[in-house]
Amino acid sequence: MRRRKLRGLVLAAAAGIGAAAAPCAAQVDARLDATAAIVKYDGFLSSGAASFSPAVAWRSVGTTVAARGTLLFFESGNTSFQGLFSASTFTAPLGRARLEVAGEAGGSGYSAYGEVQSFVHALAQARLHLMWNRWGLFAGGLAGAAGAPAGTGGASGVTAGGWVRGTAGTLGFTWTYEAVGDSSYDELEARARLVTGPMELEATGGTLGSGAGLPRGYGDVSATLRLTGRIRAVVALGSFARDPIRGTIAGHYLSAGIRLATRASAGPAVAPTIAPPAAPGPRRSPWLSDARVVVEQRGDESVLIVLATDPHTVEVMGDFTDWRPVALARDGAGRWRCDARLASGLLRFNVRLDGGAWGVPQGAALGADDFGSGVAVMVVP
Repeated sequence: MRRRKLRGLVLAAAAGIGAAAAPCAAQVDARLDATAAIVKYDGFLSSGAASFSPAVAWRSVGTTVAARGTLLFFESGNTSFQGLFSASTFTAPLGRARLEVAGEAGGSGYSAYGEVQSFVHALAQARLHLMWNRWGLFAGGLAGAAGAPAGTGGASGVTAGGWVRGTAGTLGFTWTYEAVGDSSYDELEARARLVTGPMELEATGGTLGSGAGLPRGYGDVSATLRLTGRIRAVVALGSFARDPIRGTIAGHYLSAGIRLATRASAGPAVAPTIAPPAAPGPRRSPWLSDARVVVEQRGDESVLIVLATDPHTVEVMGDFTDWRPVALARDGAGRWRCDARLASGLLRFNVRLDGGAWGVPQGAALGADDFGSGVAVMVVP
């Protein structure tokens, strides 16, 4: 009974987060990956598979609610499926600190020869972030339940990590300790992301160990090539570790396929955004105190304007530039204009003056990308 109540609380919290954000301006992003793969799970023979992975995310200034799933059809006739629903929100920043509260619930299963083995989990998580211009740290904990539907057990853990960001990419690391039932695990993972022209490269590597065995290494690498505004080719290969909370087993894979997206330029995955301080006052890094940003309507188009009096150069990079730096043009005294076309919805970007540090100008809210790095967020009508 206690475990059922815990799962119910996680789901209720996720629903509450979404309901609280409903009145805010929001944006929905969706994508579908269709791939062909060769998969080798531990203890099984290699098998060809067709994979379909839909995902949708609802984002407002303050909250993200997301759902994703994966369905694999193996050449043997067996199938595998996974599904996850998650919600997350950030508190208003206090200096460099901000608190993230999140909940998730999901399940996975494998169907073979008329029998289905399934696994479910529900988690609540809280993390404290400390953010500077080009690097940040975080730490937190999680609690919930995981296991087969007929016999879930308690799950808990702690996590800590950090990230550092450059102009073309981001490097991050995470350490996690998890306890599920009578077993415990610790995991150390590093990940990197590099964007160059139409190509995006991502790599992950780590070790997962338990009290009963030596750590096991895993790693993968993927390349995403933009073919058109909404179509990308994706190639990936590597190995994955067993996930004791989400019920997946270890294995290796090689896949290639196509990604279809609803937005022409989705940019990197972005975590929930953070509202600016309610009271005016000096803004610390990653805020840019000597620059302000506005969106102006010129005919049928929305134009991004940066107001700054002294710089020789002003640059912007965001989801509307594929996260490549773009120099702004002068648009009068103290005004700099971005000529990139802006779509309606949430706008995510960073600004820098005279080749300095990337930051968030006044007039925008502060958000966090998938590594917790600060990005500016505005709503375009």
